[in-house]
Amino acid sequence: MYFELLTRFLIGGAVIAGTTWIAQAFDPRFGGIIATIPAATIASLLIVGSAVGENAAVDFAKGIVLGNIPWFAYIFTVILLTQRIGLTKSLALGLLVWVLLVPLASRLSRLV
Repeated sequence: MYFELLTRFLIGGAVIAGTTWIAQAFDPRFGGIIATIPAATIASLLIVGSAVGENAAVDFAKGIVLGNIPWFAYIFTVILLTQRIGLTKSLALGLLVWVLLVPLASRLSRLV
């Protein structure tokens, strides 16, 4: 269990460090595109699949798809409001939007 958590931590940290470097060295938009690399998702799916089975990994993947509903609302909030209220405030408001929409995604996950 600790090895799996360490693996996820290292993969997540590597992805964040790498995308930040790409955004600084090349282009922020390209860094954003690279930030969508599914490395953490792959690691999580492999760990869930090995821990509780492939059916659980499929359910986990469905949760990821439905979790994108609040995530898209969050990221669009940040995109639309950063120029008006600043990055920190738009991140906080985006997080609030995400928190408010997670119950919706959870309910939808029971229907799928």
